[in-house]
Amino acid sequence: MKNKLTLQAIALFVSLLTIHCPATPNEDQTVDQRGAAAEHKPNGDEAKVAAAKWLDGLDKKGLVLKQKVEGQGFVVAHGPSAFGRVTKFTLQEADWRVSLLFKGELTPETPLETLKNNFLHVTLDSLPTPGLTLPGWEVRPQTPTSSFKQGVEILAYQDGKIKLRVQTTFFALYGRDPSVNVPADASAKPDSYFQIRKDFALDLELEAPFAFH
Repeated sequence: MKNKLTLQAIALFVSLLTIHCPATPNEDQTVDQRGAAAEHKPNGDEAKVAAAKWLDGLDKKGLVLKQKVEGQGFVVAHGPSAFGRVTKFTLQEADWRVSLLFKGELTPETPLETLKNNFLHVTLDSLPTPGLTLPGWEVRPQTPTSSFKQGVEILAYQDGKIKLRVQTTFFALYGRDPSVNVPADASAKPDSYFQIRKDFALDLELEAPFAFH
């Protein structure tokens, strides 16, 4: 009898615990749904609309970026080119793909003035676009020419770091869906890319470490 009463007491306790502390699958499901919504991949039209809205939201200063890169930073290498021997600084990190080209074979001890005098051009293959989130898409502002010199100033070159400022104007914002493979000599599907032609300014200050290879 005593054992029977004990079992009944345990059953009553479990029943009360279930009532006051219900399982929360709905809460977990809500979180999962929010996460899925946050990672929703927009189609071509949705991506273009979001990009256009982002562009319209920029003021006259345009895209303003100030970045101190930690970690590896620029990888530096010497090589041949149409300009003779050159030194190339290449930064590939997250949304950043930037390269700088200089005449001659520079070293970590090259004076700043020599660096400035030997500067040939900068290439901005990719820059971040803060405030514009398009999961599954690659987005990049486009300059009128792939490489340019005007509007670029080398501010510092010492202690294993280089600092520069770039002031220029983009002519368009381009986006593409990298999951769509385009065969050679074929045109990309209209819903796999977009280009919005609109002039907007860039004011970039970038400081990063460098390492010669």
